[in-house]
Amino acid sequence: MNIYEVTKGTKLEKKVDIFCKAEENGAGIYAALAFLTKERGLDEVSDDLMKIAEDEIRHAGIYAVLNGHSNSNIFETLKRMSLVESNAVEKLQQFAKELLEFGLKEASEEVYKIALDEGRHGDILKNIVEKHCLNIEK
Repeated sequence: MNIYEVTKGTKLEKKVDIFCKAEENGAGIYAALAFLTKERGLDEVSDDLMKIAEDEIRHAGIYAVLNGHSNSNIFETLKRMSLVESNAVEKLQQFAKELLEFGLKEASEEVYKIALDEGRHGDILKNIVEKHCLNIEK
């Protein structure tokens, strides 16, 4: 079953966009609460909230597909996203330095971890594209 763009251009498109944004916002809120509960030693609560955040972002992805907000050329999108992720590293490291200069050591450390994640994401995406684009060409 293909659900790509099935609501695009219909009277349902706006409603699907509203649902998508609500799920994206929910994912951010649940992820933030998971972080806060983890800081307070409530690991089980944190894990449950992160699972909910993962569900919410999956829901947002489905709504995005319904309205065609994602590019159906998967590997072209991943190639572009690998560059976005990789290019974010230096900017985020600079921001981490700014936070540190502002006296926000813990915030700086967290943003620095995010920068490392972004670099790792870029590498993973680049490897996926290289692996699968070679397989497609054969």
